[in-house]
Parts: sequence; structure tokens; C-alpha cells
Amino acid sequence: MVLVVCAERTDRHVKLFAGNEAYLQFYLNNFTDSRSLESAVRNIPYCGGNTHTTGGLRRTRTEIFNAAHGDRPDVPNVIVLITDGIATVEVDFLEAEARLIKSLGMRIVGVGVTDQVSVAL
Repeated sequence: MVLVVCAERTDRHVKLFAGNEAYLQFYLNNFTDSRSLESAVRNIPYCGGNTHTTGGLRRTRTEIFNAAHGDRPDVPNVIVLITDGIATVEVDFLEAEARLIKSLGMRIVGVGVTDQVSVAL
């Protein structure tokens, strides 16, 4: 599972991979130009493992979308969740985490990239 987090109307994006663990690759304020960001994204290794959607969403909410790491209060927070299948870690907490994120005014857009993803997800 790859979690791509971006703030709309900016060139600032973050990629967070969540397999067995959620691995943060960089924060919103680590890059100020598109070229550096693109290079960083291209060099992110694939971690493999499980699909830890809950951990990725939680880490996005707590570590990425905060002012210390480049979040701006005047820009909407949007999570583009790209997944290769059904969550396999902390499954019982996924719905609560998604509801919490939405209650904070953040949007989640899901993109399934394999035949393991159903419309029901």
C-alpha cells in the first residue's frame, strides 16, 4: 500500500509507504521545488509486506498534517490513498481512523491499483 498525501494547490506532496509498518519518506516542507520532489519520489524503495492502511492514515494525520512539518491552515488537506488490496493490519481500527480524519476536515480519495480492490472498499 502506498499512501500519497498532498496539500491541494501546491507542489508539496508526501509519500508514505505502509506495509508492515508505516515508513515516512519526507514531510511537506522538505522540498520547495518540483524537480527535487520528483527525484525524491522516484527514489522511494518499495517496502513490500502487508497492507497497513490504518497506520498510514494515522501517521498522516498525526505527523504530516501539522504545522511543524509544513502543513498550512489555509490549504485543504487531501489524502490520496493508493492501495493494492484490502487492509491486513489493524483492520478493526481502520473505519474509526477514517472517520476521525474526515471529522477534522480532511478528505480521503481512494485509488485501487490491483484486482484485489473491490468497490465496497
